[in-house]
Amino acid sequence: MSDYTFLDAASILLREGLEALLVLVALLALLRKSGQSAPQRWVWLGGSMGLLAAVMLALLVKLFFQQLLTHTRQEVLEGMTGLVAAGLLFSVSLWLHRRAALASWQTFVQEQAQAALATGQVFSLAFLAFAAVFREGAETVLFYVGLAPSLAAKDLWLGIGLGSLLLVGMAVLLLQVGLKLPLGAFFRGLSLLIFYLGFKFLGSGLHALQVAGWLPITPLSGIPKLRWLGIYPTWQTLIPQTVLLGIAFVLWMRQWLRADSAQKLSP
Repeated sequence: MSDYTFLDAASILLREGLEALLVLVALLALLRKSGQSAPQRWVWLGGSMGLLAAVMLALLVKLFFQQLLTHTRQEVLEGMTGLVAAGLLFSVSLWLHRRAALASWQTFVQEQAQAALATGQVFSLAFLAFAAVFREGAETVLFYVGLAPSLAAKDLWLGIGLGSLLLVGMAVLLLQVGLKLPLGAFFRGLSLLIFYLGFKFLGSGLHALQVAGWLPITPLSGIPKLRWLGIYPTWQTLIPQTVLLGIAFVLWMRQWLRADSAQKLSP
């Protein structure tokens, strides 16, 4: 029985895809406001090339891990890739936590796009779109590397399909209906989602290394096994997860205290 479900696979694609989609929407909205419709095709071209490059990267990574799997035990591969994915997810979660407070990512995109329009360098718009899509696509590939060894192929593809459908729906709402997303709440929500996935990757990855005999197993009574959350009743898995929760709490408290201080200082 796998620790992961198709919902985990869909969540990763939805998170990464939404961030790239928001960058594209911001670029297109800026072009529309400036009354320049012709450069929009450069945005779509750059986004398409970024998606193609991400797919090529996924194929290369798949070939690499097929070769690696022939020389590595399944549990070891699951554990190592799970821990690497957990580290990446936590770094992304921390980045989103900061962006929720600073709300500077959209300002950066707009500044770069305005500079490109002012100088007539429409190729820069294509590069911005390419970088946004490829960056999120590359992260998606790396996260799926940690997920795929522990998930049935049908569930993986079901999750990818569901995530893609949801992304298409969001694209229609953002581009055609003009839906506005509250960016602060958006990034905070994504941060919580990514933290959950990383917490689960950490516990499941450590457990896989225990099964492979790479880590000792010291049972802990009174703690239930929750595979859907990546919780296993052993000291070796729960101590790192507890430390992680403590770090997250400290970061949340620091953010809350800063917001409270800013509110008191404001007239």
